[in-house]
Amino acid sequence: IENVLIVEDEFIVANDLTIILENAGYQVCGTADTVESALIAIEKLRPTWVLLDIFLQNNRMGTELAPILHQKGIGFIYISANTNESILEVAKSSQPYGFLVKPFRVNDLLIMLDIARGRHEISMQFAAHREFLLLRQVRSLGESRTPPQDKLSNIPTAFQSLIPFDYLAFRYQASEAPTAVTGAFYRVGFDEYKILSIVAGLPNELFLLTENNENAILIELISDLQQNQTDSFTRRYNLKTALQFHCSTNEGRLDLAFFNKNTNAYDHSHISMLYRTDKSILRAFGMLQADQDKNKQPRRARRHIPEPTAAKFDGIYGNSAALLHVLDNIELVANTPASVLILGESGTGKEKVAHNIHRLSGRPQAAFVTINCAAVPPELIESELFGHEKGAFTGAVEKRIGKFELAHQGTLFLDEIGELPLAAQVKLLRVLQERQFEPVGSNKMIKVDIRIIAATNRNLEKAVSDGLFRLDLFYRLNVYPIQMPPLRDRKEDIPLLAVHFLIKSAASMSRDEIPVLSPEALKQLSDYNWPGNIRELEHLMERTLIKTRHAIVNHVEIPETTPEKVQFVSVETPKKTLEQMEKEHILVVLNSCKGKITGIDGAAQILALPPSTLTSKMKKLGISKDQYHHY
Repeated sequence: IENVLIVEDEFIVANDLTIILENAGYQVCGTADTVESALIAIEKLRPTWVLLDIFLQNNRMGTELAPILHQKGIGFIYISANTNESILEVAKSSQPYGFLVKPFRVNDLLIMLDIARGRHEISMQFAAHREFLLLRQVRSLGESRTPPQDKLSNIPTAFQSLIPFDYLAFRYQASEAPTAVTGAFYRVGFDEYKILSIVAGLPNELFLLTENNENAILIELISDLQQNQTDSFTRRYNLKTALQFHCSTNEGRLDLAFFNKNTNAYDHSHISMLYRTDKSILRAFGMLQADQDKNKQPRRARRHIPEPTAAKFDGIYGNSAALLHVLDNIELVANTPASVLILGESGTGKEKVAHNIHRLSGRPQAAFVTINCAAVPPELIESELFGHEKGAFTGAVEKRIGKFELAHQGTLFLDEIGELPLAAQVKLLRVLQERQFEPVGSNKMIKVDIRIIAATNRNLEKAVSDGLFRLDLFYRLNVYPIQMPPLRDRKEDIPLLAVHFLIKSAASMSRDEIPVLSPEALKQLSDYNWPGNIRELEHLMERTLIKTRHAIVNHVEIPETTPEKVQFVSVETPKKTLEQMEKEHILVVLNSCKGKITGIDGAAQILALPPSTLTSKMKKLGISKDQYHHY
């Protein structure tokens, strides 16, 4: 029986939750109405789950308990009557396993607990997997067969991508040693680093300040490094987040400082992993110092390139910190069963990321099936996803196998998941929970074993708060989110991408000579804001190649993004009623569709209305064929 602690400052709500949970077979081990009483209850009662109100007494917030619950491995679900975007953002940043909006139905609570249980189990498995990998990679640093210089070079690859960094510094001193071994690594590509001298790189004062006591472990996370540090070091390398680690035993003292160019790069999972592996990390560095003492030859700075990026990732190019962070996430999550939600603007390469997750997973030889949820009419989406039997509906002249069945034992990529109609969201959620479905027009259950990857360019949290996307489906999909950076945030990758697209276009046009982009042309590309992202750059390079007959491209025809100045003339117009505006809008759409109401590109599809609802509105608003049927 799972024990649940309820942290809620309204007695009636807490009492109702207790009754609901106990009737459903849960054991409520206690209730608390303040942060202080909740902390005592967590230590004393050791709950399996915590239902946590966001706003508590004394102007305190339930989100303050999140780090402690994560550290103890206790699952928690937020409960709040407030669903505005800022509250959702605060809740999301603390990584809960679910979110319930007051008031809620009994079934909503039980379903959310079921979803949260699944997410918590996957999260614990994922954490254990990461910890196992870190231990294995750290222990490999001390293997006797590896030459001492290679052991030093292998330090960054032991931690990346489990604790991602752009700059890593270490300082280790054995208990009997007169001096410390120090070093630093600066990332210049995927699995590619410069080895730096600690004197030339990291100021010593940025390590954690600690006493000389033994058997201590200290970890500090600095989320906004440039506000906390005025040293030129952080600004020189554009470092924004830091995770600092200190461990001391009777064997020695170790300091590690991880720095990242991305904001919010570190969270509770990285801290927990360091706490659980501290002695193994310290021991590995002790072996490194022993090797250094045996081999007194001076170290030389060099680059370490174990594996070219192109060999590992297909169709992804660049070395910017923002992109490398994405590649780290791909490598980390690929060989796990976790569902992945890829977020980002259109044209940022979300499908490429999904494809690479599949390639690096445990099922690369199986099918990778894609469906664009925005491109399928609402009335056909269930048939596309789950298939249909012959005669299941008008036009179903033959049996059709759906995407879920086609992706069995492989990966299903749900592109533009944010455009999925609410009715289809309900059925999709049920299939994700039960891993089985019925094709349209069939009473036969089909079981599937698939990996789910979804992508969207919409703000799903806002869609949830607006009632356009189901919260339970969001949490089912959002097990491991990957945020794609827009091209304007990775401009150092533009020259590489531009050349790649020129070569690709030349091959498709059977052109042997590829023009070179001049510094002036590259500056044009760098100065542009790229609203269409990588896709826009690819099309621009294709057009540039078509128009170029010279060896050098001196000028690129960048799209004009500044709107033309419009002179507004104030004219008094009569106010229109909502019905008049609705009628005019429907007529505009009907004319653009040439009078077509149903089917693909029909007015009903464009207006996101069932055809029957649209015809009913037309009748009510007095819209007749002679008003729009001119074709």
